[in-house]
Amino acid sequence: MSPVATRGGPSPPYADSVLARAHNWLDRHPVAGDTGLAAVLLAFSLSTLTSETSHAGAAGVVFSVLLPAPLALRRRAPVAVFALVMLACGAELLFLDEFIAANAAALVALYTLVAYGPRRLAAIGFGVALAGSVPFAALFDNPSSGDAAVVWLILVVHLTLAAALGDRMHARLSERAGLQQRTRTLAAERDQQAAIATAAERARIARELHDVVAHSLSVVIAQADGGRYAAERDPSAATAALHTIAATAREAQAEMRRALGILSEGPGAPLEPQPGVDELGALVTRTREAGLAVELTVEGRPRPLAPGAGVTLYRVAQEALTNVLKHAGAGAAASVALRWEPERVTLVVRDDGSGSAAPGDGRGRGLVGMRERVEPRGGSLTAGPHPDGGFEVRAELPAAPAPAPTGTRS
Repeated sequence: MSPVATRGGPSPPYADSVLARAHNWLDRHPVAGDTGLAAVLLAFSLSTLTSETSHAGAAGVVFSVLLPAPLALRRRAPVAVFALVMLACGAELLFLDEFIAANAAALVALYTLVAYGPRRLAAIGFGVALAGSVPFAALFDNPSSGDAAVVWLILVVHLTLAAALGDRMHARLSERAGLQQRTRTLAAERDQQAAIATAAERARIARELHDVVAHSLSVVIAQADGGRYAAERDPSAATAALHTIAATAREAQAEMRRALGILSEGPGAPLEPQPGVDELGALVTRTREAGLAVELTVEGRPRPLAPGAGVTLYRVAQEALTNVLKHAGAGAAASVALRWEPERVTLVVRDDGSGSAAPGDGRGRGLVGMRERVEPRGGSLTAGPHPDGGFEVRAELPAAPAPAPTGTRS
């Protein structure tokens, strides 16, 4: 059943739609709407000139055209339209001795000036209109036409009402312009935040892939080189190297899937958790199998870590051990120390190899990626040659405080 308007109830949706579409059309075509208004006022004014009480004659027809004609451009040029209408009203006083219906154009021009014109000219235009109302009221200063003072008061009321309506429209237009500007600002901020989030996600994926690929390839290269040299003398060593290469490749594939997440598997794919400090032992074991003598020590009682802090420490250790494999040189050894303290956890990866004397690998993305992981989480990272030789990477992250003891005092 279609909705029916009830007394005191909402208007029919169809009527609301028609009015809304008409209003939107007039906003999009201001000249067409204003031309229609000028044509209506012109037709009404000409119709009143045919009455028996009108003696305007040809001059009345001329001013019935001159007064409403500028209104066709009232919203495009509100100041110019107001000036033309006021000039036409002044000229009318010189040629006519009666009030014609086309003088309503002055009210429309004043409304338009206040609503669409500069605010500094609104008061001036209102004053000009009030001053012009005095000689028009004087036209009625005879016994047959009524009291000029009453006519002037009526003109003042109409002019004030036109200015008030124009001021209200100006306030609505200013509010709408403010809302549109805010919408544009919010849209720009949304796009900016999306771009920042996209860049951050790209950087995160780049760090993950760098850590996974660099470490895995370093292990694969070390094992392949060792297996190639040992193949002739000890085939079992070559077989073990191949097993290590296969295991490392499978682990790298699994970590790449975790890093890429739904980008590689598609929506709805189950995602495995990222590695954390609990997997440091497995990382050290794989590195040791790649040919690097490395030991892991854990000091203190483990503390809860903020989300993502565990994987940060794991990736720092992974990248540091990768650098040891690539740069420390033959026969180097390394150590990984994880120290739990009441307010922070410290990871130290140190080797006794060639340290900073080793040749670089290009852009140095590894150390940059470490800092990009650690510093946003409120931690710090230092990396450089150790005074006793070799190279050291130290990362510190805040840890949650130990829980307060519970129980009752005896």
